[in-house]
Amino acid sequence: MSSEVDAPLRRWRFDGRLRHYQADALERVDADAPGPLHVVAPPGSGKTLLGLLLAMRRGRRTLVLAPTITIRDQWAVEARRLAPVAAEVSTTSDAPASLTALTYQSLSVLDGENPLAAVAHDRWLRELETDGRSTDAASAWLDALRSGNRRAYAAGIARRSRTLRRRIAQEDPDALSRALHPNARALIERLVEHGVDTVVLDECHHLLDHWALVVAALVTRLRAAGRAPLVIGLTATLPSPDDGNAYDNYTSLLGGVDYEVPIPAVVREGNLAPYREHVRFVEPSTDELAFLSGAATGLGVLIRSTFTRGDGADHLVRMLQPAPDAAADHGDAAAAGTGAAVSGTAAGSSARALAPPPAPPARRATDESGTDVDIRLSRAFADDFAAAEAAAAMLATVHPDHPLVAHLPLAARRPPTTEEALRLLGRFALDRILPDPSARERWERIRAALADFGFSLTDRGLRRTRDPIDTMLASSLSKDRAVCDILRLERDRIGPRLRALVVSDFSEHGNRHGGLIGRAGAVRTFDVVATDAATADLRCVLVTGSTTRIATRHAATLSAAWSAALGIEVTAVAVAESPAVSEISAPGVGAAGFVRAASILLARGELDVIVGTRGLFGEGWDCPAVNTLIDLSSVATAPATQQLRGRALRLDPGWPEKVAHIWTVTAMLPPESPIFAAPDLSRLRRKHERLWGVHRDDPERIVRGLAGVLTSDQRRLIAAGPRPSAHALDALTVVDPREHTRALWRIGDDYLDRESTDALVVRRVNAPTFRTRLRADAALGVGTAAAGVVAVIGLALMIVGGAGALGLAGPVAGAAALIGALTAGAPVARAWWLARRAHADAPELYRRMAGVVVAALQRSGRLRDAATPEVVVARPAGASGIQHLELRLTHASLDEQRVFAAAMAELLGPVKTPRFLLQVDAGGRTPIVRWLLWRAARTGSSSGSVGSQFLPVPAAFGMAGPRIRAFADDWQRVVGPCTLHFVDSPDSLALLARSRRAGAVADDLTVVTRWD
Repeated sequence: MSSEVDAPLRRWRFDGRLRHYQADALERVDADAPGPLHVVAPPGSGKTLLGLLLAMRRGRRTLVLAPTITIRDQWAVEARRLAPVAAEVSTTSDAPASLTALTYQSLSVLDGENPLAAVAHDRWLRELETDGRSTDAASAWLDALRSGNRRAYAAGIARRSRTLRRRIAQEDPDALSRALHPNARALIERLVEHGVDTVVLDECHHLLDHWALVVAALVTRLRAAGRAPLVIGLTATLPSPDDGNAYDNYTSLLGGVDYEVPIPAVVREGNLAPYREHVRFVEPSTDELAFLSGAATGLGVLIRSTFTRGDGADHLVRMLQPAPDAAADHGDAAAAGTGAAVSGTAAGSSARALAPPPAPPARRATDESGTDVDIRLSRAFADDFAAAEAAAAMLATVHPDHPLVAHLPLAARRPPTTEEALRLLGRFALDRILPDPSARERWERIRAALADFGFSLTDRGLRRTRDPIDTMLASSLSKDRAVCDILRLERDRIGPRLRALVVSDFSEHGNRHGGLIGRAGAVRTFDVVATDAATADLRCVLVTGSTTRIATRHAATLSAAWSAALGIEVTAVAVAESPAVSEISAPGVGAAGFVRAASILLARGELDVIVGTRGLFGEGWDCPAVNTLIDLSSVATAPATQQLRGRALRLDPGWPEKVAHIWTVTAMLPPESPIFAAPDLSRLRRKHERLWGVHRDDPERIVRGLAGVLTSDQRRLIAAGPRPSAHALDALTVVDPREHTRALWRIGDDYLDRESTDALVVRRVNAPTFRTRLRADAALGVGTAAAGVVAVIGLALMIVGGAGALGLAGPVAGAAALIGALTAGAPVARAWWLARRAHADAPELYRRMAGVVVAALQRSGRLRDAATPEVVVARPAGASGIQHLELRLTHASLDEQRVFAAAMAELLGPVKTPRFLLQVDAGGRTPIVRWLLWRAARTGSSSGSVGSQFLPVPAAFGMAGPRIRAFADDWQRVVGPCTLHFVDSPDSLALLARSRRAGAVADDLTVVTRWD
């Protein structure tokens, strides 16, 4: 066979000019490598051309798989520009060519309703055999279950089928190929016989379910035919590691990323429009808030009715008083004699074991079996601290007179949080109801109740799903009204240039938890925009899979434009339930035709706003004229978020100076609401975790995360309590002129095209709250100086007295003065010296803290020895006393930098539920030192609390006692006095409550990744 037949794509030619990052990718990526190639590049960066050039470099027959027909056709058009003749490119499965472009769907037709049923049955058999049954016994048991309880058998098969779908790349290829439809298997054989040797997977982030099955089957078949196929994965964004098995499935096909083109590089080169992210905060309407209050009341009734009587109350007691076990009780009794904490203030004390503290004698009591109540209580907390804390709070609330309540620390005698109450209910259902076959009805009732509050209860435990608060906030009517405000603002800024896209999750969807908000979605949003006085002059269209609508007042002028764009006469008929809106009808035209026509009209300027769904406009749709995107969607995954933003970043030939504004509308409960939840705010954070933007406070930097969309003042308001109002946050929003944003991106300037270290940015007053304040240090210095003066005088008296000048009184007085000065002054001098040495200034203190954290992470194996912490003063303190510090890690990989940044953020952030607490600036004080600090605070010379500060020990250090003690020893030696507490007993509750009240060390922490 000739080389041209073996490698027909080597005859293809590209005569254009490559962009900097495209040339860099071709230089750094080896197309002849044995493993897969994995390239990440944003929409509009020339990803299609890059994939074709890689395939041309390899030269072999190529199959391109795309998620939609539109994207498939884009590949075909681009490929024909490079091919010698158009016939070398095919888009049909019946006639493959040198390059064949198909959709994933054409290759992945499954056979039957549940194609994995046979594989699931086999897996179930293996599970039973693993459990000790013989093959025959396992098969007989399954046969009996299938005939005797078809419902249970079907549920087991369905559950295992879902697991198989998530782990398809790891299963037997022959078994997986049996799941495909015969037509799909025939197509695979045809491609193998054709000689396909390169497989390009466009938008490969979709390969998380059955599409991965067919790709795995195809690649396996090609290898079985004696080939070593090259798999090229192209995507605009990676799926999230949070996808668990699906993510592992993805990476098993494509491996790690070989090359990533960051959006900032494409913008800097002028191939994508510069952009700015904005947030509009809203609060739910009055009716929505009333509904949420009713949901909270219903939850309270459910919880109280469960735990105020019978087995519910008994369950709480059992959680706090686990069944007696002689060996365990003996061990607990022995442990009770050890210390409660590891103190770094005395030499050798940190070597003591981390063990629960002994209970105070006054609280000791025994139950009827003679087992010590407090020891069993301590064991409950040691086994599961969070669950025991929740049970204690619930028992103290619903049964305040129960004898066990007297044994609980005061910190436990509080109402449980909503999260605690729901998880207690789930634990109760699993432990006490599920094992009882006669209680099935009660189990289903609790499952249904928990589902209404956003939790899924299964035989594996409790999992959070979508709760009514989240549903309400995500689809609040206030968001639709915010769209009108945003459109009015943008129209006032750029006038007739406005080309806006408003994207919602659905065309219409109801709230099954209530009915107060009616039908939310794109249809409702359009109705609001079309009828609002602020947007009455904007020409808007709604395009969904089932309807296309315009405002009735524009029907006369827009009908002709729609007819021209569609090439067919259209009619506009007022909608019966909303006469202000008219529906457009065009015989034979489907949703795809209306989407194309809307794109044409928007580009021509005959439309100003398109309102649509994420399914139609979130991926694969391109209209370069879009310069304003309003995101109403509730999906926060990285693929969906980045794909959606790509719709606004295309260059617009009609406006070469285009700058895109991207708005996220976020709903928050008002500060006075009795419900404490912020799901939409959490979604805002997740949406921006992987998004690049110009730093709001330091426009010289391009960073990932909220720092690129919110100012430091907004972030501080969100992080602090009480909850800020949406109005307060919106008041801090600054919408710069677009020409100013364009200048910030420095288009055309040179760049390194690299991600630098993930840095933890700390914004706070000069000194951390736990350090000895400067004036307090001065007070200690004065004390030290005074003691020194007294010592000198005493020594002088002793010398003079020794010469006989003062008789016996002189030496006695001098000795007394010297002894007194040394006794009182030595501890003061030591404290002053330690304070000056360890707390010279805030950057130095944070540098020392970072060094201790790095050492702990190295001991736990999370960092290499070469990693070095660095603290940079990003913004010196001015008249306001505020400075920004950046904590970075050098000589480390990006993953190591992220581990370090996360550990520092946990250490300096709010206390949640750590297993270890570090109490700092608390040890090594004599009464005189405490008196001096108290006097400094009383006289105003201390700008903060003299009390202790508590730091959560990062979970990345692990749970091994020696490692944690080594961390405390390092802190004592390098930073200052500390005491280490193991949070595992009832007595720890008081300490945990106190540490939570103390608040975080830093008032604003932001983990950022910089691009330069």
